[in-house]
Amino acid sequence: MEHWNHAHALLLAGGKGTRFWPLSREDHPKQLLRLFSDRPLVEETYQRILPVIPSERVQIATSTALSTRLMAMFPDIPASNLIVEPVPRNTAPCIAVAAQRSLRRDPDAILVVLPSDHYVADRAAFLEVLHAAVVHAGRREIVTLGVTPTHPETGYGYIRFGEFEEEPADPAGPPGPPPEVRHRARRIQAFVEKPDAETALSYLKAGRYLWNSGIFVFRADVILDKMRLHLPDLVAAVEDLARAVDEGASPDAIAAVWGRMPDISIDYGVMEKADGLVVIPASFGWSDVGSWRALTAFPTDDRDNFVHGRVVALESRGNVLYSTHGFLAVLGLDNTVVVVTRGAVLVCPVERTQDVKSLVAELKKRGLDELL
Repeated sequence: MEHWNHAHALLLAGGKGTRFWPLSREDHPKQLLRLFSDRPLVEETYQRILPVIPSERVQIATSTALSTRLMAMFPDIPASNLIVEPVPRNTAPCIAVAAQRSLRRDPDAILVVLPSDHYVADRAAFLEVLHAAVVHAGRREIVTLGVTPTHPETGYGYIRFGEFEEEPADPAGPPGPPPEVRHRARRIQAFVEKPDAETALSYLKAGRYLWNSGIFVFRADVILDKMRLHLPDLVAAVEDLARAVDEGASPDAIAAVWGRMPDISIDYGVMEKADGLVVIPASFGWSDVGSWRALTAFPTDDRDNFVHGRVVALESRGNVLYSTHGFLAVLGLDNTVVVVTRGAVLVCPVERTQDVKSLVAELKKRGLDELL
């Protein structure tokens, strides 16, 4: 398909994922966890797109601390495709760098931005929706994938959508109705912050809201034009960074350029300000796996427990039971998270898993850095 010939991917792999402590640590963040298979989440993300975007057109944005491990994990991705942030600067800067690099290689480049720590159950359905997004992006639209809500979730941001977009034609596609007909794009009216329970329920009943997946698709030149309008200092720094890299500047000089970039997400920096945005509603078994509680949506036994490792659960329901070291046995336990790792154990109610981040902050405050 012609549109895929210009598709480039950016995997966002710089986060820490502190809500998955004690399994996730500063040197082993969420995207490296093996939660659903024997492969880390970042590798699952990479394998998901390989059928349509070859490795030479895949970029990975990550931290200095993780860069060596990711290069070893993906030997088929050129080393020059790694975007290493010497200082953390959120998503807008690394997306700007990836867009600029893609544009230098292909003036018609379309960039697919993918968080590397999400879960997708139905890969075929995901790629079908992504194809529709790439077609729309080829028309110079900024596209995001919105997930059809299944329950009143308070841990996700939402997108309020409007009317359908005019359908693009894809003459290079296969015979029959093209995927974009089955997955029609709608105008975005607003991005909405994470709601409380009552508001989330009202969104579900209204039927005009989608979960914000954080997956974006756009032409590289289009997103850079939007950034020049809304984040001009960022684009100037990215251009300086390209010159510094071309001239073989020192690591300190490159770090200084990164330090000039604003610390801002693509959502706040561009998406909430730009016009011409569309969303494609979709259902492909998506989760951002934001906390231990998210695993309760993927039970592994007939009592709605998510179990990993050497675990036996009797008369127990709705738990997350995860062991990497030793044997874990529970009896008469409901709606609880128990995580056993080398040197640390976590026990908390399922409904309190969002607060694990606060627990990690407390450990840091007490100087227990060896546990972080």
